[in-house]
Amino acid sequence: MSVAVSGHPAVHAIGMSRLPAEDTGLPELLALVQQQPESTQALAACLPLAVAKADALHAGDRCLWLDALRAARRAGGLAHPVGCAAALTLAERWSDWPLLLALCADLEAMPRRPDGLPADEARAQVLGLHALGHTDQAIALCRRRMLACPKEAWPASIHAELTAWQAFVRERGPAIEGDGLRLEPLGHQHMADFAWQYHDPAIAALCCLPRFADARAWHAWLDRGWGFGDQRIYAVLHPEWGFVGSISLIQHADVGFFYYWLGPDFQGHGLGPAAVSLLLEAAAVRDGLTVCYAKVFANNRPSRRALERLGFIALDFLPAPPNDDERFYRLGPSQSREANVAELRRLLAEMGSEARIAVPARIEARTADGWNTQRIDQERT
Repeated sequence: MSVAVSGHPAVHAIGMSRLPAEDTGLPELLALVQQQPESTQALAACLPLAVAKADALHAGDRCLWLDALRAARRAGGLAHPVGCAAALTLAERWSDWPLLLALCADLEAMPRRPDGLPADEARAQVLGLHALGHTDQAIALCRRRMLACPKEAWPASIHAELTAWQAFVRERGPAIEGDGLRLEPLGHQHMADFAWQYHDPAIAALCCLPRFADARAWHAWLDRGWGFGDQRIYAVLHPEWGFVGSISLIQHADVGFFYYWLGPDFQGHGLGPAAVSLLLEAAAVRDGLTVCYAKVFANNRPSRRALERLGFIALDFLPAPPNDDERFYRLGPSQSREANVAELRRLLAEMGSEARIAVPARIEARTADGWNTQRIDQERT
């Protein structure tokens, strides 16, 4: 969407002889923010109007706004409490938790209230810390808030949710920390973050993942994924941008199968291979992973090149129809083709996958070892 709207009446009005009209749209408001990032007066006028229209933001335009808000903060345009608070609300509505936490710190430094942030902003700060995996800090803030503001109900309820999440993570495995990324177990708190990055239908198609009709469907999918017991699902968190995608590993014994995806704004920057390396290295150390498989569409050249750069080898046998437009890849110690067939067949059966291997009869005869090759009806999503 073009935002070069310098001729719009609202742009000329921001002198600020008069305020932008209430019906000014998000593209025009974005242009105003981009043109005067240093003007506290202009941003204090524009950003509350953007808050009222925040739900109308198209996911493809999200990073344009977040870039503009960051630029305004650097230029000093968010130094006024009104503009800063409105920017904080936008960061919460659009799931930009790193920006939100920075703005919370800015607000706390302003001479506003002796008892700290107002309730809505304090609650957003706790949720931002939790979304980025800083759950210990979020719990500590809840406890301080309960002592400072005993009449507020939200700190106790969120504190209970956070302690339950900590117990879940202890049972299923901790986050994986890297130099530039963090892999945080994917939880229900990540639903909005997930949705902002998952908006491109190509992601679901290329990863064979579902399209979600509503929030309930997404929550059910997440519960089902963790419920299999052999799968770990992570949010890929970037220190400056927060949630940029997701990665998952299914493991049986020392053999695994993984998939990942990134949002459109974060593809092509090496974040996917970095997340895969981080995941597989941690699985090798923690869980004894020695072999990992992946499956991609034959025409998905970027993903195939990324796998090859990570050391995965394309296998010389194909999935059976209707999945014969996909290709198998393997990372691990070299072994015979027959052993690869047997190993992958066993893994697919243990996963409950519908995928099957189309193997020539001569290989089939040499690997006849009693594996059940009947179709498994349980579909793994």
